Amino acid sequence: MTEIQKPRRSRGLKSIGATVVAGASVAGLVLGTGTASAAVDSTNTVVDANGNTITVSLSDTFIDSVAPLDGNPLTREWFANGVAGWDVTGPDADDFEGTVVMGYQVGYPASLGGSITFGYSTPSLELTLNGDGVEAGISDILPQAGFEAEIAPGPGIVDAVAASGNVQGTEGDAEGASGTIQIANAHGTATGILGNVRVRPYVQLTSSTGDVAVAYGQPWTFN
Repeated sequence: MTEIQKPRRSRGLKSIGATVVAGASVAGLVLGTGTASAAVDSTNTVVDANGNTITVSLSDTFIDSVAPLDGNPLTREWFANGVAGWDVTGPDADDFEGTVVMGYQVGYPASLGGSITFGYSTPSLELTLNGDGVEAGISDILPQAGFEAEIAPGPGIVDAVAASGNVQGTEGDAEGASGTIQIANAHGTATGILGNVRVRPYVQLTSSTGDVAVAYGQPWTFN
C-alpha cells in the first residue's frame, strides 16, 4: 500500500493500449497521490521550459518468470510488479500539466511469428488517499484487457504501455504535481520465441511544453 506523505492530486490516469496486449491478470493497480518510501531502481530529471524540475522514478521493480501454462517450449510467461513515481517542483509547479506513461519494453532475439501480450484485469482495484480525503480521478480506470501485438519472424522490440493519463498540480500547501502508479502482478506472455526474452520497465512524464523526462529500469532476462 502506498504511504502518502503530502496531499497531492493525480487525475485522469487510465489503462490504455498502444502496440502490445493486455492479457490476463493483475492482483491490483494502485494509484497514489504522493511520494512513498520505496527501493528506487532508477531516476531521471529534466528542467522544462518554465523552469520546473521534473523528476521521474522507478521503484520496487520485480519481474517473475514462470513456466508457461501452455507447456510450449516457444512460450515465455512472466508477472511484473513495480512503482512509477513523478514529482514536479518549481515556479509554475502548481499549474503544471502533462502526461505520464508507465510501460515495459519487451525484446526478443528471434520469433517464428507469434505474439506478445501484456496487461491485466482488475479483480481488485485500490485507490490510496491521505486521511483528509484528497480527491483523485479514477473514473477512467477500466477493469478490462488492453494490449496484443502479432510479431513477425526475426528479432524485435515491442512497447507495452501499462498505464497512461494526465497529471496536474494542485494549489495551496501542495507544491507541484506528484504521484505514483503501482502495478501488481501484471501478466505477460510471448509466443513463438526462440531464445531469451528481455523486459525493461520505464516511466515517462511529458510536460505541456513538450519537455520529457524518462527513467528506464534494468532489463530482466528469462529463458
